[in-house]
Amino acid sequence: MLSRLILASVLVMSKPAAAAESPHLIPLLDLSGCIHALEQNDARHVRAFIFLGSECPISQTLVPTLNRLVAAYQAQGVELFGVWSDPSVTRAEAAAHFTEWQVAFPVLHDSARMLREELKPTHVPEAFVLSEDGRLIYRGAIDNSYQEPGHRRTNVEKHFLADALRAALDGTPPLVAQTPAVGCAFMAEPRIASPATVTFTRDIAPIVFARCTTCHRDGQAAPFPLTNFAQVAKRAKQLADVTAERVMPPWMPSRDHQRFVGERSLAPMEIALFRQWAAVGAPEGLAADLPPLPQFPQGWRLGKPDLVVKMNEAFTVHADGADILQNFVLPLPISADRMVAGIEFHPGNARVVHHAVLFLDDKGSARKLDAATPEPGYEKFGGPGFLPSGALGGWSVGNTARRLPGGMGRYVKRGSDLVVQIHYHPTGKPEMDQSEIGIYFVDKPVAELLKEASTLVGSIWMANYDMDISAGDADYRRQTSYVLPRDIIMVGVVPHMHLLGKSMTVTATRPDGTRQTLIDVPHWNYNWQDEYYFERPFRLPQGTRLDVTAVFDNSAGNPSNPSSPPRRVTWGDGSLNEMMFCFFLISAEKTEDLIHTVYHNLDHDAQQPRTEVVPNPSSMP
Repeated sequence: MLSRLILASVLVMSKPAAAAESPHLIPLLDLSGCIHALEQNDARHVRAFIFLGSECPISQTLVPTLNRLVAAYQAQGVELFGVWSDPSVTRAEAAAHFTEWQVAFPVLHDSARMLREELKPTHVPEAFVLSEDGRLIYRGAIDNSYQEPGHRRTNVEKHFLADALRAALDGTPPLVAQTPAVGCAFMAEPRIASPATVTFTRDIAPIVFARCTTCHRDGQAAPFPLTNFAQVAKRAKQLADVTAERVMPPWMPSRDHQRFVGERSLAPMEIALFRQWAAVGAPEGLAADLPPLPQFPQGWRLGKPDLVVKMNEAFTVHADGADILQNFVLPLPISADRMVAGIEFHPGNARVVHHAVLFLDDKGSARKLDAATPEPGYEKFGGPGFLPSGALGGWSVGNTARRLPGGMGRYVKRGSDLVVQIHYHPTGKPEMDQSEIGIYFVDKPVAELLKEASTLVGSIWMANYDMDISAGDADYRRQTSYVLPRDIIMVGVVPHMHLLGKSMTVTATRPDGTRQTLIDVPHWNYNWQDEYYFERPFRLPQGTRLDVTAVFDNSAGNPSNPSSPPRRVTWGDGSLNEMMFCFFLISAEKTEDLIHTVYHNLDHDAQQPRTEVVPNPSSMP
C-alpha cells in the first residue's frame, strides 16, 4: 500500500510549520487499546510526541535511539509517545509494524488526525516536547544523524530531543527550540476527512472507547453499553445530537478558566466526526482498523483502595414520605495520622442514594448522637450536628472519583471517625442501602508532608441562605462574597444547587483589581454535579474577594422544575427546596494561614442571614 506519508516517494527536509504554543490535547488510545489521558497532566510530566511512519526508513532507523531515551528519562518524569497518524495504514498493520521494530513506548492511535492537527508536523519522524505546564518548547529532528535525506552520519554530535528533555526537566528553555525535520513528508490533507471516508472502526471507535466506555459498559452507571459497532451504530444520530449539544460526555463548566483535572468536553473535530458518520449511514469500516476495547479496573475506578470502610449494617429507607438525611459513624482503623489523597464512594443502592458528604470527627461527638437513636446512624438536617474536625469531600450523581492534584491530601487524625451523611430519596417501596467508601492515602508520612509547602488541603464555603423564589420567576438571582483573610492556594471548586439551578459563576478579584473566573457553569444540570480540581493550583493573596453569582429558574419552562405548577421555594436541604453553595478546596504555603482561613470562614458563614424554610411536600410527614 502506498503511504500518504511519502510525497512522490521522495525523502525531503522542510522548515517547521506553526503549532499552538500550548496545544489542546484530548484522550487517545494507543495501538494496544490503552487510554492515555493527555488532556490532563496533574502529575507534571514532561511529554514528548514523536510522529512515526510504518513506511519511512528514517523513522525506522531512529527507533533504537528513542528506546534509549525512554530508558534514560522515564524514571525522571518524562512520558514519551510515538504517534501514528496515517489513515491509509490500518491499525492492525501499524501495530504489527511497531511490534516488529520492538518499540519500547506507547504509540498513540491518531487515525482521525486530531493530535496531528494540534501539533502540525510536516514529516515523520518529527519530535515535539511539551513542558510540564503544557507549553511547546521544542519541535524538529531527534538528532543530527540525518542532516539531509539519504546521508546518515556515523558520528552523531547533536542530540536535539535529549537536550530538550533535559532542559524541560530543569525548568529552562532548550538552547535550540526548532530544527528542520528530515524524513518522509506528510501529504497535505483536509482538516476533517470527507464524510464518505468516516468509519466506525477507524474514526469513531477510538473516540467512543476513550471517551464513553468508561461509563457506557456493563456494570457502570450509564443506561446502555457502547462497546461494539452494533451498540454504537444504532444510536449514531442520537450520539451526533447529544455531542453537538454538549449533553454528553457530561461536563458543565465552560472553558473560560484554568484547566480542571478530568475535563470531559469533546474537541470540535470529535463532534464533527460523530455528525459526519451519522450523516452517511454509520458505516462500519475495516475490521483491521478496530482498536481493542480498553481494559478497565474492576470495581474501584481509582484502583485498589488503601482502606475500605462500610456501613456496619444496612439502613432501611421507607417507601414514601420525607427525604432522609442520615449520618453514619464509621471508625477509621488507622494506627497513625494520615493524609488522604482521594476517596471513592460506592452507593449500596443507587435508586435511593442521592448524595453523600464525608465529615471527620476526632472527639467522638457523632458516636454520642448515634447512640441516642435506635436505628443505624442518626438523622440531622442542616449539618452533621457537631463541629467537624475536617472533611474528605463528598459524592453526588455524576461525580467522578479522583485524587487531589500534585500529591496533596486532607489531614486525618488517628482515632477519628468518618461521619457519612447520606441524602436518601424514597422510591415508592422500601429499600435497603449499605454504602462503602474506598480511601486512598498519600504515600508519605504526615510529618514529612507537613514540612513541604502546599500539601495540606482544607475546605471553606460560600452560601446565600436568604432565598425566597416566587412561583414563575425564571431569573431569580442570588450573590454572595467573601474576602480572604490570608494568602491561600486555590485547589478546587465545588458548586452546588438543586433542581431550579440555572447557572453559576465564581470569580476572584485580587487586591490589585485583576479579576479571574474560577468556574463558569452556564447551564446547570442537577444530575451531573462534580468536584473540580485545578490541574495547576494557584495562589490568591490576602484581600482577594471571592464572588459567587447564581441564577434560578422557577418557571414552568424549566424542564427540571419538580413542581407543576411551580410553587414558592425557599432555602432548605430537601430536594424540593433550593440551595446556593460553593465549596472551595484550599491550601497555603503556611499551615497557620490555612487554619486561620478555615476558622475565619466558619465565623463568616455563621453570620449570614437565613430565610425561614417553607415546608414542601418532600419534607412533610
